[in-house]
Formats: sequence, structure tokens, C-alpha cells
Amino acid sequence: MRLWKSSFGESLLRVCVAVVMVSAVLALLVVSPTFAAEVLVHVAPTGDDAADGSRAKPLGSLIGARDAVRRLRVAGKAGPVRVVVADGTYHITEPLVLSPEDGGTAEAPVRYEAAPGARPVFSGGRAITGFRPAKNGLWVAKVPDVAAGTWYFEQLFVNGQRAVRARTPNRFWFHIMDVVEAPAAPGSGKQAEQTVYLRPEDFAAVAQLAPDELKDVNLVVYHNWDVTRRFIDRLDAAEHAVVTSGRRMKPWNPMRRYSTLVFENFLGALDAPGEWFLARDGSLYYKPRPGEDMAKAEVVAPVADKFLVIQGDPEGGKFVEHVTFQGLTFHHAQWLTPPGGFEPHQAAAPIDAVVQVDGARHVTFEDCEIGHVGTYALWLRKGCTDCVVRRCHLFDFGAGGVRIGEINMPKTAAEATARNVVDNNIIRHGGHIFPCAVGVWVGQSGDNRVTHNEIADLFYSGISAGWRWGYGESASKRNLFANNRVHHLGWGLLSDMGGIYTLGPSEGTVVSGNVFHDIHSYSYGGWGLYTDEGSTGILFENNLVYNTKTGSFHQHFGKENVIRNNILVNSKQHQIQATRVEDHLSFTLENNIIYWTTGPALEGPWDRIKVVSRNNCWWNAAGEPVTFAGKPLAEWQKLGREEGSIVADPLFVDVASGDFRLQPGSPALALGFKPFDWSKAGVYGDAAWIAKANDVTYPQLELPPELPPVAANLTFERDEPGRPPRGFDISLRGVGNSPHGASVLVTEETAATGKRSVKITDAPDLRAAWMPLVVYPTRYAEGVVSNAFDLRVEKASMVDYGWRDYSEGGYKTGPRFDIRETRLRLVDGTTMELPENQWVRFEIESGVGPDSTGTWSLTVTVPGQSPRVFQDLAHANPEFKTLTWVGFMSNANTATSYYLDNFTLNARPAAAAPDPGAYE
Repeated sequence: MRLWKSSFGESLLRVCVAVVMVSAVLALLVVSPTFAAEVLVHVAPTGDDAADGSRAKPLGSLIGARDAVRRLRVAGKAGPVRVVVADGTYHITEPLVLSPEDGGTAEAPVRYEAAPGARPVFSGGRAITGFRPAKNGLWVAKVPDVAAGTWYFEQLFVNGQRAVRARTPNRFWFHIMDVVEAPAAPGSGKQAEQTVYLRPEDFAAVAQLAPDELKDVNLVVYHNWDVTRRFIDRLDAAEHAVVTSGRRMKPWNPMRRYSTLVFENFLGALDAPGEWFLARDGSLYYKPRPGEDMAKAEVVAPVADKFLVIQGDPEGGKFVEHVTFQGLTFHHAQWLTPPGGFEPHQAAAPIDAVVQVDGARHVTFEDCEIGHVGTYALWLRKGCTDCVVRRCHLFDFGAGGVRIGEINMPKTAAEATARNVVDNNIIRHGGHIFPCAVGVWVGQSGDNRVTHNEIADLFYSGISAGWRWGYGESASKRNLFANNRVHHLGWGLLSDMGGIYTLGPSEGTVVSGNVFHDIHSYSYGGWGLYTDEGSTGILFENNLVYNTKTGSFHQHFGKENVIRNNILVNSKQHQIQATRVEDHLSFTLENNIIYWTTGPALEGPWDRIKVVSRNNCWWNAAGEPVTFAGKPLAEWQKLGREEGSIVADPLFVDVASGDFRLQPGSPALALGFKPFDWSKAGVYGDAAWIAKANDVTYPQLELPPELPPVAANLTFERDEPGRPPRGFDISLRGVGNSPHGASVLVTEETAATGKRSVKITDAPDLRAAWMPLVVYPTRYAEGVVSNAFDLRVEKASMVDYGWRDYSEGGYKTGPRFDIRETRLRLVDGTTMELPENQWVRFEIESGVGPDSTGTWSLTVTVPGQSPRVFQDLAHANPEFKTLTWVGFMSNANTATSYYLDNFTLNARPAAAAPDPGAYE
């Protein structure tokens, strides 16, 4: 009986379920739309854009395919569309442009994809043939369109490699000796003219160029984080100088002494294998690399400047949506130097991309390749949301890899770029034209995910996040940068960079699971983790940083950042750096392992910066004492610093082999350090893709020769009155970058000898109390250096004079004195009265480098008095070794002036003989 009831119940249940299912299906048929069948559009290299796009009659281009899709939409076919692209090479001269009408929907997306097993290539280049032997091992081909003036190019690719536009020097660079800026000629359309002074032997590289040759030469100057590319207006042979014009230099980062430069694009510079030069008569010269057969070589020059432009209209609420590009390759696109050149911009911010996207939603790039281009590779710029760049290979780009967002705040929600994904890509070998560009750049954009990317071989930062200097409004929030492998950056060319570089308020942003290594700057600023101006609310956790130049972590200034549970290994100069003292909590440094062999643990004013630092494991593997602002750990902890921290070997498995796993019993574990798997950083997926990310062997870093010393004999008699003096770097910005009445100018009001001197005028409300700052940059690493000058001060003058050593990051002061109320004051407390409004002679002498005794001498000569000599004065910092900076600071916060004349600097014995190009 129980069995019968059970069987009957089960049968009844089955009938009820069947009725419900049939009803549901009928309801769907009534209320749901009918899904249209997928439409296939075929493209082949042998196709014709007038064809119907069938497999038998394929179209010949992506533009033809786009137009075919438009016709399908007009005909009422609203289903999914697949544009299937056959294998082969497609030559293009203009980009595919998609507008809102070219998009799809979630139910009916549009796909442009490679045919199964195919790898179609869209080339924006043109092959050049007909090379024949010429003089000096060169080969030459004629390019008629160049001779006719209908084509010109500035990039060249030979056998799949970027060739080098002829340059000198071939390795490293020349050093600027001085730059003088003056207003440009009226009516020129330029703001300013810069005269760039060189050493005679460097100027010789261009001294013999005829005017027709000179007009095409590019002057390329590298200064800190920027690059300036200019044409040359004229040469000044008497002064060993080149003259160029354009915008005024930015006061915070001008071209200056020791900025580096190369000359590019003239036949006389073509002297190394792999270099090329294009003459205006259409002659293309090339010097083959070893093994290259020019009878068989594939030589390609670009014609197109973009491959793909997605033109949504976010302001009008119209977007290109649900479009996917898969398996397509884009090669060969150009950048041409405009008549005004390229003015310096951080991260090459004005430079477009060969794939430029605006007003896009749910647009995906997957398994694509972009390479051999002159600009950025891909930019999700304005109004781009929920877009994806995945498993793409971006390489050999003139600027950087991927950009997200704009430099300005979005005006409306529709114009905001957010929630995009850049995942599992290989992004490397860039900055060939704009070394200031970035691997992945996120500007005023939030909620993006940049994960599992291989980012390598760039001259500036690997990742840049945020675009607000200071604490103003920012849209860069809640971005995730996780499990990326970022390495081999800088190469000693630029400065002020990081494996990841952040700017401005970025609350909710997380930097986690990344590996940053091998980051080497030209001078300062080769950091792993770098929080620059105003960086706020960022968590750095579970990152591995090793082999940097100037620190595993540096905060310029920022607020409430957290650096937790990271492994920070072997920075060359110092390990952790903090720069600006602010009245809030700058950052928290906790549960980290800091391990090194050279330099100190800390750099910066750590005794004054508001930092919480605790439970860290510090270890100097060279056996040197570990100190914190000059104090051992126990004393430092008595001041409330480094609570719970230890100095102990963390017991890595094998540092020399790059194995930073912890052995059992590591003391870091007892502090709460949580081991993490840094091997997960980088790309993932099939073995071939992972192997591709690892198939490059990077060369050892090759360091340039030491900077040459620059002697001085400055009388200012040849300087123009009313202009800043030659030879010095000058800082005098006030609030809002206005000098507020401060100045450093050549004058004929008074002089110690001759007719001219330099008048330094202070004023209230300058950006820093020590402005105006007048600096003579040089570099003396050995010998006995003498510096002499005349000063004339008034009662209110507040002058601080000193020598500094910036050769290893932060500075160390050697000789130093100050003047207050006409009283000379030495560090040891000695004083001397000086006459008011009279010229006084100062002579300073000190050994540097191996010739340093740690002491210096000062001779002061007041007119009508015997010289007063001060001997065996101690350097302000006993670690001062190399003279790189001689400076005068005016510390008054009121209107006052002092004068400088007859500035000389040289060394004896001839460790650095007076420079024949020393300024007079």
C-alpha cells in the first residue's frame, strides 16, 4: 500500500512538472524576441570590398567589412556578426573607424576575429627595395615619393627589427654645459629661444653641417623625467652652441647643465650597423647589421599613423558597444616630428595611440598584437567603461603601451572612463622616440584592474597611476594593480621613476602581488614603489622589489598610504626614502622585510616625518651596522619608532639566485610577516604564452662614464644685463609659481671688478624659505677643489652657502657657512663681522674623493684689511666625498638683496684641469 502511494505520487509530480515546463516555454515564445541568426562576413587578402563578403567572395579589408555590417543593419539583420579574417598580410594607409552605428548589443555583438588557425597581419607600412652598395659599407635605395615630396618617414624596420635613425653619439650621450633662454624673435610664433652650450669636442659633431643638412637634424635632450625633441635654428661656432626655439622651458624641469643629449638624423652620424638616414632627395641609406643580406632583407617604412579609431560620442550619450577584436596583428605605424618638435610632457601625455578609443562600452581586444609603431599602442581615453585588453602582445612602440583615462577630470559621468581590465598581456620594448612614456598609464580614471601583465624594457616608469599633483580632486580611485611583473626600467637614461609611480588622492587603490626589479635611473629616482605628490590612501601589500638604484620605496609626499608585508631587497643607494615633512600621517610601514648590502637603511628627514613604522625585519647582509637616522635600533625605538621591529637575517633561501622564499625559522615570521607566492606575478595560461613572456634575455646594465667636472671663471661681463646669469641653475618660484618680486639677474648697479655682477633679490611668500636658490652644478670626484667669489650683502641679507654631494641620492654637505645681519657664521660657532654694502672676497678650498681629509679652509678678505684665514674646518657631514653642487640660498622672507661676482671653481693638482670651455 505504501509502495502504490509512492508510485502514484511520483507520477503525479512528473505530470505537474511537465505542464509547468511547457507553460514556461510557451510564455517565452510569446514575450521574448526572436534571436536572429549569426551573420558571417569573410575578409581575405585577395578579396574585394565590392564583393558580398561570403566565403566564396570575401571582402578585402576591415573597412569593407565594417561597411558590409552597416548594410546588414540597414537591411534589418540585427543578429550577432562575426567578421572572419583569413590569414595573410593586409596593407593599410588609413585606420578602421568605428562609430556608434558599428557596435552591437549584449545579445548581438560584433566580432572581428582571425579565422581558425590564422594570424592575419595588418601593416601600415610600405616595402622598400632596390638597395645597392654605396661608400663606407652603406647601402642605398631610391624612394621616388620622398623625392617628389609626397612621402616622408622617421621610422624604419628591417627584418622585423626597428632600425636606429642615424645619431651621435652611438652609445650614451653628450652633456650640456649650460642653457641660456631668451625671448623668441617677434613674429616667430615661438615663445623662447634656448642656446645650448656644449664642450668643443661634442659641438664638433655638428659643426660642419651645411644649412640644408642642419634643418632636418633633431636635437634630443633628456632632462630628469622628460625629453625635448627640437629642430636646430642655427649654430654658434664661437660659443660651441646650438640654438633652438619653441616654448619657454618649465621652471621645475628645464634643460640644464648635465642634461644629456644626442643629435639625430644626418648622414654624417650614420656609422654604426643598424642605423639609417633618409635624405630629402629620396636616398635611403642603411648600414646592415652583421648577417643581413640587403638583396633579401625586408625593409618596411610606415605610411599610416593609426590602425583603429573607435569614435563614440560620450557627450551625446552615444557609444560603440559590444565589439571584440580577436587574433589580429597590427604592425608598422608612424610618428612624424611636427615643425615645433615635441615639448617636454611627463609620460608623453599628449601622444596618441595607434588604437585610439573614445566612447566605448564592452569593447574587447583579445589575443591581438600591436608592434613596430611610433606612438602609444592602445588608449581607452574618454568615456570608456567595461572594456578589456587581454592576452595581447604589445611591443616595439615609440612611446608606451596602454593608457586608460584622460589627464583632465571627466566633466560628466558619461565622459568618465572606468571599470576597464588590462590582464595577461606582454607589454615591452618601448620608449624608442618618447622614453618618458609608460608601460601602463592610468590617469583620471577609477575602478580599473591591471593584472598579470609582463611590463619590461622601458626608459621610464612601468606603471603610472593618478594625474593630480597634490591633494586636489582626483578620479583615480579604487584601481587594482596586482600580480604584474615589471622590470628592466630606466636603463640609466631618465630619472625620477618607479616600477609603479602614483600621483594624487587614490583612496581604495591596491598594489599587490607584483614583482618590480632592475630599475636604474640616470641620476636620482630609480625606485620600486614611488608615491609622488599627494598620493593618498594606497595599499602596497605582498610585493617583491629588488635591484633598484635609489630605494625600494620612496614617498615624496602623500597621506595615509600603507606599505605592508612586502619583500624589499638590495637597493644600491638606500632602501627606504621619505622626502617631505607634513602635518599628517604620511604612511605606515609595517611587517616588511628590508634586506640589502649597500647604502643606509633610510634616506630623508625621518626624525621629523610623521610615519608609523613597526614590526619590520631589517638586515644588512654586508655586515654593516644598521642605523636609523644615525641611531641604532634600540635608541630609535626609545623615540617611539620601529615598535616591534628587529635587525635580523630573514633567512631567504638563496638571494643570489633570486629565491626569496623564507627558510623555516625565519625571524620575520614571528613578527607577523605572511609569506606570499611572488611566482604568480606575470602572465598565465598556456605554456607557449608563458614562454613568450620569458623569451628575452636582457643585457647587463652598462653604465656611462663619470660626469665630467665643469670648472668656472664667471665674471658676468659677457652676460646681458637684466637676464639670469649663465652657468647657474636658479630656483625662485613663489606660491602659484610666480616669483612674487624675487629675481636673479645680471646687473650694472655694482661690481667687484668690471661693470657687471649678479643681483639676488629675495621676497616674501616664495614657495620655500631657501629661495632664491643659485646653484653651480659640477662634479669633482677627486683632487683639491678651490672655489672663490665676491659677495656684497646688506643688513637684511640672509645668505647660506655650501657644497653638496648628490652622487648617491640624498645630499651630504661639505663646506658650509651662512651670513646673518652682516655676520659670517661657521658651523663650529666662529663668527666674523662683514662690512655692509661692500665687496668681500671669499676663497674656499677642500679635498674631495680620495683627497678629502674631512676638512676645509676659508679665507675672507675685506677691503683694507689683511685676509682672515680659517683652517681645518670640519665638513658638515663627514660622509661628503664628491662635489656636485655649489649653492647660495637666500633665507630671508622679506624684500632684500645681495650681489655675487667673480665666481671661479677649479681643482688642483690637475685632477680636472680648468675646462677650456669654462664660462667667462
